[in-house]
Amino acid sequence: MTPTKSGKTTTIKIAKVRRQQLDETQVAHKAGGQHSGLVINKQGAASQDYGPPQLQLEFKCFLVDQKSGKHVPESRILKFWFSQDTDYLDKVTGAYEFFKELVKPDQFPRDYVGFIKRVMKQVQNPKYLAIKKVDVDLMQLEDQQAPPASPGNSRKEDSRPKETVVQEQLLLTLESAYPNIMPAEDLAQMTGADRGMVENVLQILQGRNLIKEMEPGKWVRKVLDHKTEVKVVKQMPVQMAGQKPTIAIITSKYYEKLAVDAMMEDKTTFVKYKTEGESNVYTIGYIGKHKVVSTKLPAIGRQMAAQISSGNTTTRLLGTFGDIDHVFLVGVSGSVPHYTDFYKHCRLGDVVVATPNDKGFLYIFCDKIVHDADRGEMHYALKSWAPSDLLIQDTSAQLQERARNDPSFAPWETYMREGAEHLSAQEVNFSRPAPETDRLYMNIGGSDIIEVGHPPIPDEAKESYKPGVSQIKTGSVASGKPIVKDDALRMDFAARHSCVTFDTEFDQVLESIVGNRKESFAFVRGICDYLDGTKGVEWQPYAALSAAAYMKTLIENLPAP
Repeated sequence: MTPTKSGKTTTIKIAKVRRQQLDETQVAHKAGGQHSGLVINKQGAASQDYGPPQLQLEFKCFLVDQKSGKHVPESRILKFWFSQDTDYLDKVTGAYEFFKELVKPDQFPRDYVGFIKRVMKQVQNPKYLAIKKVDVDLMQLEDQQAPPASPGNSRKEDSRPKETVVQEQLLLTLESAYPNIMPAEDLAQMTGADRGMVENVLQILQGRNLIKEMEPGKWVRKVLDHKTEVKVVKQMPVQMAGQKPTIAIITSKYYEKLAVDAMMEDKTTFVKYKTEGESNVYTIGYIGKHKVVSTKLPAIGRQMAAQISSGNTTTRLLGTFGDIDHVFLVGVSGSVPHYTDFYKHCRLGDVVVATPNDKGFLYIFCDKIVHDADRGEMHYALKSWAPSDLLIQDTSAQLQERARNDPSFAPWETYMREGAEHLSAQEVNFSRPAPETDRLYMNIGGSDIIEVGHPPIPDEAKESYKPGVSQIKTGSVASGKPIVKDDALRMDFAARHSCVTFDTEFDQVLESIVGNRKESFAFVRGICDYLDGTKGVEWQPYAALSAAAYMKTLIENLPAP
C-alpha cells in the first residue's frame, strides 16, 4: 500500500507485488501475524504505472462529526485493474462482489484506518485473484445536505400552507381514482382534512378547470386535451367491422395515460360513468396503421378492492374490444441498480422492454417469503408470466439492432419531443428533470447511507452513448411487497431472476390477459426511481413519456393487422 496526496485528494494505491520485487528502501511497515503479507510504503513512494483504470466505482459517505453532529460528505472512488486475460463480465462481477463485501452493513469500517485495512485484506483474498491493483481516492466535499435515512421512503415535514397541501392531495387522489367519481365526504376522509376546507379546495380546482362535478358533491378528474373529443356514454358504440382496435394499452397512473394518448392520432375518448361502482375510460385512435385503445386502471395494489378492480377493468376492456391481438402495459417502474455494470444499469428516464429471463419468465411476482426452519433456508413463493407469442419482444430486438448499426436511428426521441410539446399545457411537467436529481443511494445498515456513483461509460461505448437521452434496455420485471420493502431481499431476488426493474403489482391484470387468451403482451416501463416506480415523483411524467414514445415506435413496426 502506497499513500499519496494531491490537492484535496488522498490516494491509497494497493497493488499485488511479488516479494522479490519489493523495494525495501521504500517500506515503512510490514505487518505480521494474521495480517502477514501486507506492506505499507512510505508516502509518495514510486510505484509501477498500470495505465488508466479498467473499472471504477464511486460512492459518498456522509460522516458524522462526533462533537458537532454535523454531516461531512466525502467522496470515495475505487479504481480497479485486472489481470490481462480477464474478460469484461468477470471484471464487472469481480468489482461488484468486491464492493458488496466492502460495504456489508455489519462490517463496514467506521474510520479511515479500518476502511483501508479492509480494502487491503480483500485484495489479498484468493477469491479476488483476478484483481491486480485497487486505488482508493478519498476527498472531502463541500457542505451539502445529508441523505435521508431511507432514500425514497423518507417523509419531510411539509411547511407549505395547509390549503396548498390539501389541494395537491385532492388532485392526486382524484387522478388515482380516475375515471371513477369520488364523493366529497370520501375525499375528506382520505386526506384527513376538514370537510369545509375540502369543499373550498374542490371549488378552486374546478375554477382551474382540473376537476368536474358529475353529480352534486361527486367529483372526477377532468382531462385537458384539446385534440381529443370526449364523449360520456352509457354503452360503448359498436365498432364497424375492419375498424375495431387490434391493440390494447393499459396504464395505471393518470399521467401514464396522458403520455400514451399523446402518441395517438384521430382519437376519441369514451367515458362510461357510474355513480356507484367502477367507471371505465377508453381512448380509441391510431398509431401508424394500427387502431388502438387505451385505458386506465382505477387502482392497483394488494388491497382486495384494488386487486378485483384491476382484474375486472382488464377483463372488461378485452371483452368490449374482442379483436385485440396485442396488449401493452405502459408506464413507470423502478430500476435495479447495477453499480459496476454500465450495460445492465438502468438510469432514470431509461426505458425497459420486458423480456423473458433464462427460465422463460418475463414478469415474476413474489407473493410471500417462506422460511424453512429445518434447513435454515429462505424460499420465494412465486407466480410468473410470459407471452407465448414474442412478436413484440422480437420487434424491439430488431429495432435495437438497427439502432446499434445506425446511431442516428431513434424515432422514439422525435416522438418524445412531439409528445412533450403536445402535453406542455398540462399542469404536470413532462420535461426531463435536471441530471443532478438522478442520485443513487445504498443503505449499509441502520440509518447509514452511502451515495453511489453511476457506473462510468466504457471506452468502447463513449462514441455511441448519448447523455441526457433515454436508453432502451431489456430484462425481466419483478414485483411483490415482501421483496420491494427490503433492500437486501430486493437485490437478492433481482440477481436470482435476472430482473432489471421492479414494478407495482400487475398479477391480477396478467391473470386476466392470459385468461382471455391473449398470447402477445409486453411491459414497456420508463425508469423513475430505484425502488418500484412509486417514489420517483419528479421523474414519473418524463419516464412515462419515454415509455409511451418507445411503445409508439414498437407499434408502428408491428405487421399490419
